[in-house]
Amino acid sequence: MNWFPVSWISQDKAQTLAGLFSMRRTDPAEQVQPGFTFRRIHPDHLIETAEVLSVGEDRYGIAHVQYQVRFQRTNRSVFEESQRMLALSSFADRYRERLPS
Repeated sequence: MNWFPVSWISQDKAQTLAGLFSMRRTDPAEQVQPGFTFRRIHPDHLIETAEVLSVGEDRYGIAHVQYQVRFQRTNRSVFEESQRMLALSSFADRYRERLPS
């Protein structure tokens, strides 16, 4: 029996869609905390590591992340290290892989 009201969607696809819509979206503020470290690997194998220093709001209520970033090649040589700041949503989009503490 097809429980989904639209007849052109199969029951399997309807169950998959229902599962997608019922998934709870996590708040980036819950996933990005001071002391957390994130990594992303670029297509040319450049490793970018970001350590969160602080998370706070500006005077307009926009959450920002201050972080230390380090770029590294596979031969382990670090060639740039600096502090940066991004809006929390941009940081969460850019750095998706959290490293274990």
